[in-house]
Amino acid sequence: MAKRLKGVKAVITGGAGAIGLATARAFVREGASVFVADLDRGAVDGAVSALTADAQAAGVALAGGAADVCSPGEVRALMRDAASRLDGLHALVNNAGAVVRSLLVDFSEADIDLVLDVNVKGVILCSQAAVPLIRESGGGSITSTSSQAGRRGWDHSTVYGASKAAVIGLSRAMAVELAPEIRVNTICPGHVRDVGMAWRTFRDRKADSQTMEAFSDDFAREHVPLERLQTADDIAAGFVFLTSGEASEITGAALNIGGGVVMD
Repeated sequence: MAKRLKGVKAVITGGAGAIGLATARAFVREGASVFVADLDRGAVDGAVSALTADAQAAGVALAGGAADVCSPGEVRALMRDAASRLDGLHALVNNAGAVVRSLLVDFSEADIDLVLDVNVKGVILCSQAAVPLIRESGGGSITSTSSQAGRRGWDHSTVYGASKAAVIGLSRAMAVELAPEIRVNTICPGHVRDVGMAWRTFRDRKADSQTMEAFSDDFAREHVPLERLQTADDIAAGFVFLTSGEASEITGAALNIGGGVVMD
């Protein structure tokens, strides 16, 4: 079976986290050369080490670098380094994110700035820096992580939900502006078992006598039509699809991977 991302050169931000690492692994196995980017250099090195055997087996390039996605200078340097080490750039996965759960009236200005800076400004800066490099390589795609919280309201998620709704709106505008050379889409994960806001919520809500697994399974049966939580691999599969040639006619889309919690 042909590898769906053969020859693709991609940067994945937030690449050392659960979703980012699963996405990097899926990209490598589908034939892509990958540059793993994250805030912490040690986490990047650990992710690259974890991916090395897969990259060697697939015969693709693998590299990594650390940068703050909120710093224009660091982001520009990171993208140039990635394009240089991969010999081009075709795809950007904007996956770096920040979550703060709080009632609206209790949000501190520092927490508001953190969530909006990482989740919105970070996507803007990374996309700005990547676009010229993707164009120079003949075109490609940008796919960003939004959330089910960007499509519906949840308590304690006002600022986070606003930031993720902004990612969808930004991506739709970019899809029009950057066509036809670059396709732009978003993925809206649901309750991801491996990591994320839902998991933190479960820790707060479960009874002392319950295990996390038992609580999450009960929650899924009650609230998720497909009756299971998602995994990082489920989200990674969406990134592979939207980056691949199979999605060559898809741009401006927001793909729900949430078991049916949100269907619009």
